[in-house]
Amino acid sequence: MQHLKRMSMIPTVFSQASASITPITPMTIVQGHQQTKDWRKAQDWYIDGKRNECELFQRKQLETMLGVECAKTNLRFNTETYGLHTMTRPLDLENGFEWTEDFDGLSIIGDKKLYFNLKFICDAGGAQTRSLREVYHFTKCQLEYLYNQETTDSKNVYFINILDGNTAMKHLSKFQFLINKEKYHSSRNNIFVGDMYTFNTWYASLLQ
Repeated sequence: MQHLKRMSMIPTVFSQASASITPITPMTIVQGHQQTKDWRKAQDWYIDGKRNECELFQRKQLETMLGVECAKTNLRFNTETYGLHTMTRPLDLENGFEWTEDFDGLSIIGDKKLYFNLKFICDAGGAQTRSLREVYHFTKCQLEYLYNQETTDSKNVYFINILDGNTAMKHLSKFQFLINKEKYHSSRNNIFVGDMYTFNTWYASLLQ
């Protein structure tokens, strides 16, 4: 089996933000419930949905907001152990279905490590529901990872799930139900699930 690199401490490998960061104005970000399928098609950055343009758009927004790179990663969870590992091709392994998707980005803000999961889900349908269900289980792994950590380093780890799009917003209460379970009371402040508009405000409070 491919060697697994267990993250006992998450390495600081990206540049840190300057102390003069000013979050971008919320009015420049469209709220998730307004981001319909037709709205997305009308945007000048959207092509056909097959060229990863939604994630590229979200990454650009984040890097403007944060003032640092939102660098790609190969970090993902094992759903049996809730360990966070560097894993590039899990489907080559016999237990390939026991691995989550990888995080879309990692940014370092001072002593804080922000891991990003980026989704843009508009319109209704089975594929969209399946995508949100996968995000739900991914979020649970994030909570379990924090719950199982015994090092103080995890206090500065934040898992950020940006769910843009009107369909994602429609199901946001299901994620709130998960995060608000009593088991996760000590780690829920290190998890964000919501649209980019809400994250902008959440991030500003994190810097205070």
